[in-house]
Formats: sequence, structure tokens, C-alpha cells
Amino acid sequence: MSSSPLIYPVYAPQSPGRMQLWVRAWLPALAFSMVFAIESTSYFGADRTSAPLQRLAEALFGYDIGVYWETIHHTIRKTGHFLGYGVFSLVCFRGFWVALGEQTNRLRNKLRAHGLAVLVTFLVASADEIHQTFLPNRDGSFSDVMLDTCGAVALGLMLFLAMLAMARRRRARSGARRAAMPAYVE
Repeated sequence: MSSSPLIYPVYAPQSPGRMQLWVRAWLPALAFSMVFAIESTSYFGADRTSAPLQRLAEALFGYDIGVYWETIHHTIRKTGHFLGYGVFSLVCFRGFWVALGEQTNRLRNKLRAHGLAVLVTFLVASADEIHQTFLPNRDGSFSDVMLDTCGAVALGLMLFLAMLAMARRRRARSGARRAAMPAYVE
């Protein structure tokens, strides 16, 4: 026996409204952007992060690491750019995936969602570097924007290839199930 949604509106399954869908799609990207805004302050410049990170690295790996610290610190910061904006691109892809809805099932629309995610990542990285030019101990560089965009492309490509592999596996499993089903004669 099923209940009428008019009698029990609280228990009736409801689909999310358009606004709720957009908030759910883009709130993680907005939160990630806030992380970029916080880390893009003068408090997180290379001159302020070097000493604490060096102490941590020396505690973990010994004092010999201090000889190579400038190179290690540079590598840590650039890896952070690459991975941080790469993950941001994946979060943006999720936003476009949810916002585009059922249209993303086709290959062309998946590529469109990835392309839009990379574009948004490029724009946010550019805005971040422009903002850093106004800070006394930071400087903006186009090479960082390109590194951020490369991170977006690389992680997006990895996700895209994983999605293709999962889709192929799903098709292979469903094809194997159909082949294993007995044919019924009427």
C-alpha cells in the first residue's frame, strides 16, 4: 500500500530543486576557491613558509636536508600548485557534471565538462597570480598559471581515462551477462 504525497508530504520522495542542485554542484568549488584565497595572502609567501617546512623536513629526514633546502622548498611549492589546481579542476568538473545532468553521458559532453573545468581553473589561477602581484612579499608569474593549468589537464586526463575504463568494464560485464542468460523458447 502506498501513501499519497498529499497526506504525507515529508516522506514523499522529492527531487531537488534547480537552485538546490546548483548549490550542491558548486559549493565544493566555492569552498576550494576560498582555500586559494586564504593561501594567496602574504602570510603564505615563500619567505614565511620556508622555515616551518624546513624544521618539519629536518625532523623527519635529518639535518642533512638543509643543504638542498632551497631546491626542496621550491619543489614542494610547485608540486602544491600542480596538485592543488589539479584537484580544483576535478571539483569544477564535478560541478559541470552535476549541472549538465544527463547530458554528460555522451563522450562529447564529458569532454565539454573537462574543457570547462580546465578553463575555470586557468581563470582562477590567473586571478590568483594577478592578486599576488599586489602583495609585498609575493609575485605573480604566468609560469605558475601554466603549471596550475597543466595540473588541471593532467588530473582531468587521468579522471577521463579512468571513466572510460570503467565504462568499458561495465559494457563488458553487461555483455557477458547477456551472453550467459539462457534463451527462452516460447
